Amino acid sequence: MQHRYISRRNFIYRTAGLVLTLWAGRSLAQGWVPGMSLEIAFEFVAPTSTSYRRPYIAVWIENAQGLMVRTLALWFQQSSKGTRWLPDLRRWYRSGSLENTTSGPTRPPGRYTLVWDGKDDKGNPLPQGEYYVCVELVREHGPYELFREKFAFGATPFNRSFSPGSDLKEVKLTYAKQS
Repeated sequence: MQHRYISRRNFIYRTAGLVLTLWAGRSLAQGWVPGMSLEIAFEFVAPTSTSYRRPYIAVWIENAQGLMVRTLALWFQQSSKGTRWLPDLRRWYRSGSLENTTSGPTRPPGRYTLVWDGKDDKGNPLPQGEYYVCVELVREHGPYELFREKFAFGATPFNRSFSPGSDLKEVKLTYAKQS
């Protein structure tokens, strides 16, 4: 059995290298730009059929790896019967949790706006970088729709509109200084 000897100088060099590496990595990962926010405006419509049930809707943010970092809204029928249909929000349900989620009842068709301040579900600020914006809509005897777009959030503002599907008519994303 051989003992490996590490000299004091070697130990100091390795420790200093580790500290510098950690410090450099931390300074490269810039935090969310203060005063910036992402406004998510979306509109959903009712079909022309007579038997219409309000959709369940989840809106959330995922990191670049596709892991949920913040649920912005979860709208569903808040009863014992209503929670049994939550798994129909397939993507949100796989990674979501009601524990840290602010939810509300289903909403009538119309235009709604949510704002993300760059924080996770626990209120911690997230670094600048690539994230996914997700809007999932499901309706009993109706369509399932998932809007999921990747964006890079940094210092540059942007404004983009999408027309994703049948019930989910429009999604508009505006990243700018809060007014």
